[in-house]
Amino acid sequence: MEELAVVQNPWWSDADAIYLDDKVKRALSREPKLLYRFEPVNKILIGPRQVGKTTYMKLSIAHLIESGVNPRNIMYFSCDLLRDYKEIVSVVRSFLRRTTGKAYVFLDEVTFVDGWERAVKFLLDSPLASRMVLQVTGSTSAGLKRESFPGREIKVEEFLPLDFRLVAFVYRSQVRKIKLPHENPTTPREFYENALELYPYLDELLGVFDLYLNSGGYPRAIYELLAGEISPETYEMVYNATVLDVVKLGRSERIALSLILGLLRRYGDRVSLNSLAKELEIGSHVTVRDYLELFEELFIGRNYFQVRLHDMTPLFRRERKFYFLDPLLVRTFSRLFGVAVDESRVVEGVVGEHLSRLFPTYYFYGSKEVDFIAGNLGVEVKWRKSVSLSDFPRVGIKNKILLSKADIDFVEPRNLAIIPVPLFLFQLHSASSNLATVS
Repeated sequence: MEELAVVQNPWWSDADAIYLDDKVKRALSREPKLLYRFEPVNKILIGPRQVGKTTYMKLSIAHLIESGVNPRNIMYFSCDLLRDYKEIVSVVRSFLRRTTGKAYVFLDEVTFVDGWERAVKFLLDSPLASRMVLQVTGSTSAGLKRESFPGREIKVEEFLPLDFRLVAFVYRSQVRKIKLPHENPTTPREFYENALELYPYLDELLGVFDLYLNSGGYPRAIYELLAGEISPETYEMVYNATVLDVVKLGRSERIALSLILGLLRRYGDRVSLNSLAKELEIGSHVTVRDYLELFEELFIGRNYFQVRLHDMTPLFRRERKFYFLDPLLVRTFSRLFGVAVDESRVVEGVVGEHLSRLFPTYYFYGSKEVDFIAGNLGVEVKWRKSVSLSDFPRVGIKNKILLSKADIDFVEPRNLAIIPVPLFLFQLHSASSNLATVS
């Protein structure tokens, strides 16, 4: 183990070696630069592979060395080769025995190590914790649902593909200067007033949104598209980073791909577990449910459940909707299967994902349907240039937002804001956006 640690931490013998790391070199050579804010606190960062978690760690190490921290007091360790939690503890204890003073420990991809939660708990409860900052990353939230580390000084954060606003900062530097009247809008009126401020940039943001529907929030795809086009290797990378993790957890690649194909064919439709099982010949609705839950734990997509409006009770046994977490995932699987997904449905999924990062998000279905119920907002998506008041169903929702391709208006009697999709998404910025900054 000690030999592995030495290989992974070349800055122990040469502080400048961190700048020879491939991920650091790539991050610092890009224009504009996508960087990350480092907080010296204990953290668990959970999100899909290939969204920048390892780059965040390596840039954090560079930042610490530049700030004067002894390079020998900083350890990075990729846990892919470890078998169980005891080996995690052994690696960290061995490192800490060789250091004095404040130490920084970065453990990458811990969540496929058996019992990893026990290692984190042990390290946080040990006397070592007082002089250590511990940050770990993982690609599945399954362990966190079993153990939430109550009473321990550690933050759990999602590290997800970049949201639309950050992607816009990469593609169009001029939109970084925009200041909105409402930093955290909550009402249709506030969203509308922000949209008026953004309206002069509508054409630019529509152009960015078109790019975003291709690259999603994956940094590699974004920079490739900036340079021309997304490479086949990137699509393969996204495939490997999702489906192969299903196999790692002992599930069937064949069933996972069959279900993904079925979801693409009915993308954004209401579906029942029984209908999917029957259509795909999977055998049991229980199997379908387990895989859909697994897809959520692996950050492949999200399940959206119906909600009862008068008391906001989720109806888990009713039909659900499923959208992939990021538009690049839609494109990857569409290319794989040769199945075209209507752009309007992809846009719906993008809106749902941005809302989900800020609010518990559902949908309503009664005599009429509303695409999303998020917090105190009802949101209906109509991806076309012209919309009308009748496009938002008359149901018992006080705060209403109707999303269009270009129309903008506020209808006072109905408390209804009509806003172009990019101008709405630009306002939805959450902590899930990877601690990222663009410069």
